[in-house]
Amino acid sequence: MKRFFLFLILILFFPSNIFSQIEDTVIIDTESNLEEVFEDSFTEEAESDAFDNFEDLILNPINLNTASINELIAIPFLDFQSASLIIKHRDKYGRFLSTNELFSIAELNPEIINKIIPFLRVDKITFSDSLSYFQDEESWLFSNLRNLNVQIRSRFGSDLQQRDGFTKGNYLGSKLKSYNRILIKHSSNIQFGVITEKDAGEQFFYDYYSYHFSIRNYGIVKQLVVGDYNLEFAQGLILWSSYSLSKGSDATLPVKRKSRNIRPHTGASEHGFFRGTGINLSLYDFNLLLFYSSKKIDANIDSVTLEINSLPITGIHATRNEINRKNRATETVIGSRLEYSYNSSNKFGVSFYKSNFSNAFEKSSVYDLSGKEFLFYSFDFDNRFGPINIFGEIANDQNSTSFYSGIIIVPSSKIQFASSVRNYSERFRNLHAFGFGEQSGKTQNEFGVYTGLKFNSEFGLFNIYYDKFKFPYATFENPIPSNGDELYFSYRKQINRELELLFRFKNENKEITSSINNKKSITERIKNSYRFEFNYSASKTLRLRTRLEYNTYQVNRINLFEKGFLIYEDIKISPIKNLTIYGRIIFFETDSFNSAVYEFENDLTGLFSNLAMYGEGIRYYLIIKYQLIRNLTLSMKYAETYKPNEKFLSSGNNRINNNIDNRINFQIDLKL
Repeated sequence: MKRFFLFLILILFFPSNIFSQIEDTVIIDTESNLEEVFEDSFTEEAESDAFDNFEDLILNPINLNTASINELIAIPFLDFQSASLIIKHRDKYGRFLSTNELFSIAELNPEIINKIIPFLRVDKITFSDSLSYFQDEESWLFSNLRNLNVQIRSRFGSDLQQRDGFTKGNYLGSKLKSYNRILIKHSSNIQFGVITEKDAGEQFFYDYYSYHFSIRNYGIVKQLVVGDYNLEFAQGLILWSSYSLSKGSDATLPVKRKSRNIRPHTGASEHGFFRGTGINLSLYDFNLLLFYSSKKIDANIDSVTLEINSLPITGIHATRNEINRKNRATETVIGSRLEYSYNSSNKFGVSFYKSNFSNAFEKSSVYDLSGKEFLFYSFDFDNRFGPINIFGEIANDQNSTSFYSGIIIVPSSKIQFASSVRNYSERFRNLHAFGFGEQSGKTQNEFGVYTGLKFNSEFGLFNIYYDKFKFPYATFENPIPSNGDELYFSYRKQINRELELLFRFKNENKEITSSINNKKSITERIKNSYRFEFNYSASKTLRLRTRLEYNTYQVNRINLFEKGFLIYEDIKISPIKNLTIYGRIIFFETDSFNSAVYEFENDLTGLFSNLAMYGEGIRYYLIIKYQLIRNLTLSMKYAETYKPNEKFLSSGNNRINNNIDNRINFQIDLKL
C-alpha cells in the first residue's frame, strides 16, 4: 500500500507528463491554425461546438504506426495524396519513432506537417526504468494506471454590466455562466465523459448535462457509444452534427465533408446530438453502424392542438417562457448505415433512419414539416483514381430527392482543384442534415455550383473560389425565387522567417427584398470586403499581427451605400516559461450593422468567437494562460467593447443601459 501512495504522488508531480500522447517536442499553436478553417464558417458568437470536432481528434490522436489512409484523411488539412505519402514512408522504412519523423518526407509540405502533428501520436514507453520498482508487486495496478488519463475542464465567467433581464427580474437565475467537463480515458480505446453547463440567467448549474461511455477498436467493434453521441454520414445530406465547415479561406477543404460516422458528444451544444446507443461493427471491407436514440427536446407547442410550432435551438432557459418550452417534446430515432470499402480508394455507403416525434408539427406553409413520423435514406460514394477524387450523396425523404456531388483533383503537392454541384429540393426537410451550401447547412431549396483552386507557388499561396447559387422557391427572407454569387480571392506570402503578408478580397452579390415606394421588391445587394494583414514573428516568444479591413454594402435600386472599417493590433508573448499572453485592440467604424466587420478571435481553450463590429467603438481583450505545473493550466480572458456614441447596447432582456460591454472568464484544465 505504501508503494501505491508513492506511485500516486509520482503521477501528480513527476516532472514530465507521463500520460501525454502528444510529444513534448511539438510546440504548435493549434488554435491559430484552426482559425483559417473556422473564420468564415459562422457569423455569430460561437461556443465550444465549432472546436469540439477538432478537439475530439486532439484528445484521441491517431497512431501513425497503425493508421489507414481513411483514418488519416479525417485530420483537418490532410488530403489523400499527403496521407498516401505517409503510408508509403511507413511501408518502406518501418514504424515511426516520432511524429517529427514526418519532416523527413521530402514531398510532404512542412506547413501541412506542422498543422497535423497535434492530431497524431506514436505509441512508445513513457515511463523510465526507475519506475520498475513499482511494477513488482503492483503490476496489475501499474499496467492500468499507466494507461489511464483523466482530463478535467472547468470554465466560469460573467458579464460585468447588468442587463435588463436581471434588473427587471425576467431572468430567474444568476449572471454566472459555467461549464464543467470530465473525461476519463483508458489507453485510446475506452472513454467516459460527463459535461454540465449553465448559461447566464439560468437557475441550475446542471441546466444542460451530457454523458457518454465509448469503446474503440475492440475486436470487430470499431466503436460503441452509450449515452450522447453525434452522427456524421457521407456529405451531410441526412445526418451530420450541429456544426460543419462552410465556404472559407481554404478554397478546397470545405467541399468534401470528412465524416467519422459516430463519435461521443463532448461539446456544449444542446441540439443536434443523439441520446441512446450506437455501435459500429467492422468486418473485412464492411462497416455496419446501428443506432437508437430517444431524447427530449425544447419545443413551442400549441395549447389547443398540441402541435409543435417551432423547435428553439438556443438551449437557454433563463425566462419563464424559455423554461416552459424546455423538454416539451421527445424525438425517437432508429437507423443504420452499411459501408463498403475497397483498397482504401473506393467507398460506397447506404444510410437510413426513421424519426418519430411525440407531437405532430403544425404545418404553416406548403413545404414545412408536417406529421410526426419521418423516414430518410441515402446512397453515397467516394472513389479515387490516381490524383482524382469523385464523391457524392443522394438523399430522399419520401417526398423529394436531393443530391450533392463533387470532384477534387490534386495533380501535384502544390495544386488542388475542387468543384461541386448541389441540388437541394424545396420540399426536402431534415432536422439533422448539414449539407454544404450558401444557407449554412439548411440543405433545402438551393441549387449551386462551386469551383475552388488552391495553388502554392514560389510566389506565395493562392486561394480562389467562385460560387453561383439560386433559391428556386421562396425563402424566409424573400417571397419569390432569388439568386446570387460569391467570389473569393486570397494571397498569402511568407516574405522571410519573420514576416508573412496576407491579402484577401471577397465579393457577395445576392438578391434581397427591399421596400421601394412602400412596396416590397427584389433588388440586388452587393457586399465587398478587402483585408490586409501582416504577421511578424519577432522570436519564438513574441508574435505580432496587424489587420486592416474595409467593407462596403450597396443596394442599387434604393441608392443605399454604406461602408465599414476595422483595424486591430494583435500580440502574443511568452515572457517566461509556461506563461502565454494574448492581447488585441480593435478600432472599428461602420455606418450600420449592414456594413459590420466580423472579428474572429481566439478564446479560452475550446472556445472560438466571431463578433460583428458595427457602429463606432473600441474593443480589446487580454488572455493569460499559465501552466502552473505540468498537468495544470490556468487561463483567464477579459474583454471589453466601448461605443462612445451610444447610450445603451443590445436590446430586450440583453440590453445594457450604458455604452460599455465587458466580461471576464476563467478556466482550469487539469490532466492526471
